[in-house]
Amino acid sequence: MEISKFLEKMDRYYQKSLKEHEFSEEYSDITSNIFLYLRKINFLGNPTISELAKAMEVSKPSASNMVSKMVEKGLLKTKASPKDGRVCLLALTDKGKKVVDIETWADMKFFEKIREILDEEEFEVLERIFEKITAGLEEEKHD
Repeated sequence: MEISKFLEKMDRYYQKSLKEHEFSEEYSDITSNIFLYLRKINFLGNPTISELAKAMEVSKPSASNMVSKMVEKGLLKTKASPKDGRVCLLALTDKGKKVVDIETWADMKFFEKIREILDEEEFEVLERIFEKITAGLEEEKHD
């Protein structure tokens, strides 16, 4: 079987997990890119757009555009910094937090399923393979 077919099957399992958690209808317009931004904002706390852009390795206009989309979808809110009113801080709304929670739950469920399927040695091999792939992708990004 081609690797693309394996990836397709894994994605179907992951999407099924999301649907089991009532993710499909209310959040059907949440793209993987939006989720990456939400996860990063959650990790950073209340970043500025500049901090978010740097963390996501994108331009400030690109980050600003994504922030506008997420505010429009009710996933994010902005507020003036108490230190400098000209600076805008980003915060997840309750809906944004729920998206992060559901996706994190689905990630954990998927990871647990892989742990069930593989023995310890196979899992360690898989980890090394993913480390190698990730390192190669990072190198490519910096070329």
